[in-house]
Order: sequence, then C-alpha cells, then structure tokens
Amino acid sequence: MPRARLIDHAILILGCVVMLGPPALLLVNGFPLASLSALTDPVAPRPDLWQLLTTSFIIAAGVALIKTATSLLAAFALVFFRVPGTGFIFPLILLPLFLPIESRIMPTILVTDALGLLNTYTGLILPITATGLGTLILRQQLMQLPPEVIEAARLDGAGPVRVFCDIIVPLSLPIIAALLAFFFVLGWNQYLWPMIASPSAPDRATVVSGIALLRAGSPASLTLAVIAMVPPLIVFIFAQRWIAKGLAPIRA
Repeated sequence: MPRARLIDHAILILGCVVMLGPPALLLVNGFPLASLSALTDPVAPRPDLWQLLTTSFIIAAGVALIKTATSLLAAFALVFFRVPGTGFIFPLILLPLFLPIESRIMPTILVTDALGLLNTYTGLILPITATGLGTLILRQQLMQLPPEVIEAARLDGAGPVRVFCDIIVPLSLPIIAALLAFFFVLGWNQYLWPMIASPSAPDRATVVSGIALLRAGSPASLTLAVIAMVPPLIVFIFAQRWIAKGLAPIRA
C-alpha cells in the first residue's frame, strides 16, 4: 500500500477513535440496569424517564416538521414567485443563522413570556425554528430545477398549489427527508432553552436537559446520557440513504 494511502487511513482511523471513543466508553461504563429501573420509578426523587422521552420527542418532531415545512414553502416562494424585495428578504431569513438561540436568550424569553408561551410545548418549539438554514439549502436545490418544467405545468393549467404538490415536493423528497433527520436531532439535542423556557414546569424537561438535574457522574446521569444518544443514532441510520440522495442535485 502506498505511503500516502497509509497516512490517509491512519488519519481516518484516528478521527474515528476521537469521535467514537467517548460514546463507546459511555456505553461500556454508563448503562447499569439498576439506574435504568430507578429512572423509571415514579416515586424516586429524580426525573421520570418516560416523561423526559415524551417531551424530547414532542420537541424534536415539532421542530423537524415546522422547520422543514416553512423552509420548503419559503424556498418555493423565493425561487418561483416574483416577490418584491427578494434581495432584502432572503438575507433577513438567513440572519438568525448568525444569532443562535443561546445568543438571544433574553429577548426570546421576554417575547415568549409576553405571548404566554412559557411552560408550554409551543414555547419550547417555535423559538428553535427561527433559523434560515433549511430555506438556504432548499432554495439552492430548487434553483437547480429546470424552469421549463414549471412553465410546462403552468401551460397545462396547473396553479401554484398543484405545482408545489405534484412537482416540487416529489422532486425534493430526498432533501426533505435529510432536513427532517437533521432538524429532529437539532430539536432533540436542545439543552439550555428547555431549562429556561419551562421554569415552573419540571415535566417539560428533556432527556438532554434532564442530565443536569442528576448528580454529575452518577450512574443515573451516565445512563441518561446513553439513552440520549440512541434516538438520533436510529434516525440517521434510517435516513442515511435519503441524506446521501439529498446531497445530489435535483433531476427533473
């Protein structure tokens, strides 16, 4: 084997060890069955595992569905409609990419409180969806679609809704699936915002934020950390084929 290939393989192996080493150690040392039974004991003075999982799934699914749907609609409007001020609107949509929710906690919490959404699932989900990443990706994908396809549909009498449902959505399914998986993991991994947005509703704690409610390094916290890794891993295992397709250009 040439020396260059040996170096490439050594770098890849080192990267795998660095990335997978900590989760592997956590899986080996952090999953005592006694801790799992304690987390599912409703009488125990600690977060209930099923409530944590339920809240995490609701937030993750809500973020994935809302962000993907709004991103697809916004990209469709920006690409195929003559929207006045598009050159100004699109940068505004992308602005939240440079302002993650951790950097705008105070105004976000004030607005959420003014709307009466604290301690609610709506308040936990909506502020996380305010990013333009999905719109950016889908806009670039839709711009690769030949305009002749849309023009032919319009000549056949198809309106915007039919064009969207019969052409845009089917051709965008791979990238939609990839974004759903990505945004699901984004919602699942939320830590700071659920703790701040539900100050008087401990049943709104997520699996990730619930780790902070346990003693650091305790068997229960390690077990919860292992459980927190499982759903994102399952999502990406099932969505990897769609993610690979989503990286390819749209073909009409």
